[in-house]
Amino acid sequence: MNTLDFNDLFVGDISIVSGVRQKGRGVDFRSGRLKHGFLYLLNGEATFYLTGKTTRVKTGELLYIPKGLAYKMQYSQPDTSFIVVNFEMFDRSGNGFSLFESIHLVSLGDAAHSANHAMVKLEACGTSEAPAMLLRRKELLYQLLSILCSDSYLPLDDEGRYPQIAKGVALLKQTYLENLPIETFAKESSVSTSSFRALFKKQYGLSPLQYRNRLRINRARQLLLEDGCTVSEAAYASGFDNIGYFCRYFKQVTGETPSETKRSVINF
Repeated sequence: MNTLDFNDLFVGDISIVSGVRQKGRGVDFRSGRLKHGFLYLLNGEATFYLTGKTTRVKTGELLYIPKGLAYKMQYSQPDTSFIVVNFEMFDRSGNGFSLFESIHLVSLGDAAHSANHAMVKLEACGTSEAPAMLLRRKELLYQLLSILCSDSYLPLDDEGRYPQIAKGVALLKQTYLENLPIETFAKESSVSTSSFRALFKKQYGLSPLQYRNRLRINRARQLLLEDGCTVSEAAYASGFDNIGYFCRYFKQVTGETPSETKRSVINF
């Protein structure tokens, strides 16, 4: 992700496309995508063909696709319904930029639910040029970008690298609000605790406990941004018993304190 003072972040030229496509239909951006985009599949499946890589998107998944990315995409299931939001992104000087260089999947629990909900609301805004609708579209797009940045605090999944720990990883993600010992995840994967730790670190660049805490921070941030929780309420609801530790770790991960995150909503 680009280093940027996010006070200088602006979005504009927002357009929304939705509909149903038959199997085999798609788009060809092998000369580079013309705008940034979010793609949400309400139903069905799509396949992206990039240089040396194929990515599949399924029902309920949301993608951020950067401007300029070269790819070809085809819908691979009959009657695939979708929502696409296209937009420009630039700094205070009018220079364009991308948050990521390639496709980024938003699919982590609470963040995915919030992002998908925002996409449906964006579609409901339609193409009206009324000032209220223009502002609403920008509000929802900033919300999506906030979720995207929150999701980026965790490394992208690469579960194909070490399939022997996949069951343990899945259990960790399902129970991240509980304080289960690492031995539980290792047993689920039928490997030793030391092997689970080592393979997990190779796959994610974090220890299992660090990864679990990142999941909790993501949840806490969404609670602060969307549900009006106090800092202590967000901490306890996200599995942190020590408020001081929560505040220090939150700032270490996100770059701001929980109170600053909460104030950003009030000042929006």
